[in-house]
Amino acid sequence: MRLIQVALFVLLIVLQYRFWFAENGYTDLKRIEKSIAQAEFDRAVIQKKNAHLEAKVADLKSGSGAIEELARQNLGLIKPGETFIMINEPRTFK
Repeated sequence: MRLIQVALFVLLIVLQYRFWFAENGYTDLKRIEKSIAQAEFDRAVIQKKNAHLEAKVADLKSGSGAIEELARQNLGLIKPGETFIMINEPRTFK
């Protein structure tokens, strides 16, 4: 009887070790779950950026107002009759 108890105890220890530390065990499961959560977060961020870019593309395709706005911001577009005023930020010394 004692031999059966010892064998069952050893079997329990071996199975517990395999559950916690072996390949495809509990620690691997937690690592993979964390990796999946990070990948889902990254995917959500990328989807948000894509939606923003798709809206920007649709806006650029639909009319010239967005193109004019981009030209004013990035290229310094000035229409005839407009006056360009540049405001310099004051310097701060540390």
